[in-house]
This record gives sequence, C-alpha cells and structure tokens, in this order.
Amino acid sequence: MTLKAMAQEKVERAGIANYSFDQDVLVMCGVRYSIEACTCGAADCDGVRLRKILPPRLRAMQ
Repeated sequence: MTLKAMAQEKVERAGIANYSFDQDVLVMCGVRYSIEACTCGAADCDGVRLRKILPPRLRAMQ
C-alpha cells in the first residue's frame, strides 16, 4: 500500500470527507500536509505521519 493510500485511509477512518490530494500533498480545509512514513514502532501506529506545511510567510516569521 502506498503512503498516499495509507493517508487516505487514515483521513476516512477519522470521518473527514472534505479532503483532496495535490500530487503527494494532502489538503484538508485549505491546510496542506506532507505525507511521510512513520517508524515510531508504537503498536497502534498506522505507519503514516502527516506534517503541516507552513506557508512561506509563516516560515519566515519563525
């Protein structure tokens, strides 16, 4: 199963219907998330991690 398919399954399991993909980026409610493999090893981990992608203007403020 691809990371994109795993992310889609994760979002649907959470009951979220308002999402889309832009290439390999998940977009939910206008917020963009990178999709990464998770290797935390926790028993309940589904193997996928979503990280919020900050807009350039917010990154510059950090």
